[in-house]
Amino acid sequence: MKKIIILLACLLWIWVVAYGMTWWFTKQDIPEVTESTELSEDEKQDFFVETSSYNELKNDASIIKIGKINSSQDIDLKANAAGRVWFISVKPGQKVYVWQTLATLEDNIWNFGINISKASNGIERSKINYDSNKISLDKAVFDAELNLSQLERNLENFKKDSKQNLIQAEDNLNNSQYWNLDSSSSLRLQQLDSSIAKAKLDYEIKLTADAETINTYRATLIKEYNWLLILLDDVIEFSDRLLWVTYQNRNENDDFDQFLWVRDTAQKTRSEQRLTTLINYRDSSAFQDINTDINSGNISEARIIEILNEFGDGYEQIKNLLNSIEITLNNSIQSVGTLGQAEINAFISTVNGYQSQLQANYTWFISFDSTVKSFLRTYRDNQASLLKSIELQEQDRNIQFRNLTSSELSAETSLERTKLSIEENIKNLEDQIKTARNNLQNAIKTRSVTLRSLNNSIAEAQINYTSSAKEYSKLTITSPINGTISEVLVDEWEEVFSGWSLFKIVSDSTPEIQLSFSAPERDLIEVSQKVYVDLGRERLTGSIYSISDVADENLNYKSTIIFTWDKKLIWNLVNVEVPIQTSQMLVPINILKTQWDDIALVKTLSGSTFSDVRVRLGDVFGKYVEIKSCAKNCTDLRIITNDVSNFDENKFIIVEK
Repeated sequence: MKKIIILLACLLWIWVVAYGMTWWFTKQDIPEVTESTELSEDEKQDFFVETSSYNELKNDASIIKIGKINSSQDIDLKANAAGRVWFISVKPGQKVYVWQTLATLEDNIWNFGINISKASNGIERSKINYDSNKISLDKAVFDAELNLSQLERNLENFKKDSKQNLIQAEDNLNNSQYWNLDSSSSLRLQQLDSSIAKAKLDYEIKLTADAETINTYRATLIKEYNWLLILLDDVIEFSDRLLWVTYQNRNENDDFDQFLWVRDTAQKTRSEQRLTTLINYRDSSAFQDINTDINSGNISEARIIEILNEFGDGYEQIKNLLNSIEITLNNSIQSVGTLGQAEINAFISTVNGYQSQLQANYTWFISFDSTVKSFLRTYRDNQASLLKSIELQEQDRNIQFRNLTSSELSAETSLERTKLSIEENIKNLEDQIKTARNNLQNAIKTRSVTLRSLNNSIAEAQINYTSSAKEYSKLTITSPINGTISEVLVDEWEEVFSGWSLFKIVSDSTPEIQLSFSAPERDLIEVSQKVYVDLGRERLTGSIYSISDVADENLNYKSTIIFTWDKKLIWNLVNVEVPIQTSQMLVPINILKTQWDDIALVKTLSGSTFSDVRVRLGDVFGKYVEIKSCAKNCTDLRIITNDVSNFDENKFIIVEK
């Protein structure tokens, strides 16, 4: 102990001597300068400043996120059948392997064992059905053979009878005379001419009437557009004053916004989304094109149908928005002096008024839509039908005229018809024989195919038996992966149903990290981009596997980071560095003097003096922030990037590095 005290005393003496010498030399070399003393230019010290022009600033930075390492193949094992848990063979934390039995269920609901017996009976029924159908198919082949023989005999008999009919027709031609054209047939020809003239007049009237109808539809479409546009503007304006989706009405509901969604925040979000959808519908290029087409006054028939479909979509979106806003208002709570029941009832009354107006307009629109589409789909066919009727009448008139030229021609025609009839009948009989032969061949083929199909039915019954056995096997719960049981979600003797969660298994496979990015950050990252994970002593490289295109309830976008390491790091919290490149230049936050939310002052070197320049800030990325604009031309600035807070012009001379 004494030695330690002596050693400490020696060290203290050495320190005192050294401090005294240092003070003495300092007093000798440096003259004392008080605060009121101003040094000459030669005596001032250099004060080094680091500067960068705006274009020399960097636009690359990193986003630092904290994430938890999870397994990419965690399994929520569910029941594939219903029943009572008979036995559980594992516990939480236990290591399991693929196909290892985890639990068994008692067959007390679906009677899988009985289903197997039924499937066995189905096999027997299929075999009986095969034997029964074979008898019917054999009979069908026999009947087809008999029908073919009968038709062949009919053809032979018809050929004998046709010879006599042909001789009689030739005698009629030899004995024929000219007929008086002033006959009933001639009157029939005049009647045909009158009928054709009337049909042509009806056709012209039809064309005119259809054109006028389409013009009427176009005029009515303009009115319908105006009604819909007025209703769209009114509903959007009213809804935006409640929900302030646009900047136009952003502060309209500041007094009562917090009371609109108290009972159901998700409903208010749905109302805002539907209002945004309706605004996008009204401002869309498709809706603006409708306005252009309607103002042009020349809308094609196909375009009329497209516009009606767009109007129907608009009415549907208005209805969905009004219903959603009504639910949101009903979920509001009263606030004396801010949002009382009278105000809520007034809002709901306004919504109901718009709903009544929507229902009236939509009821008329549905009738108009159905009428227009029905007309446009059928009127051309009706015109074509009238035109075809005229053509047929003219053809009939020509036939009648040819028949009346002379009795000789009539008799000759009769002979030709007799010949044609004989030829046609012979051909028909030959076709029937051909069909009968095909029927016989088809019956033979059908017999073969049907018997094969029945054999397939037997095979299907056997498959059903196998399927029933597979269903029975669902009562045994096995592990689909190698992993560890993290949770056992049921107890023995508990009733479960198909789809119920039974076990949670953590896989030993490749881990992943879930991160959330804001909308500005989402625009700066992309799939397959490299990222870095800080594990303390080790830094690992990964990549962005996926990025959601849909924001969550916090307006963030989910992203999955994957890695290829073999370390057991599940559930660890880690820092993830995501390199980015911004659209604006970045400066260190510590050189800025903030004035408002997005306004700050930055030190610049102007000649040999410092000056403050006001800049507008963008997004913050770690230790850096974006400069969106400058009070002066940004490219002319020489921005100071080091700390100059201790600069005193009486002691220092500015030296730029």
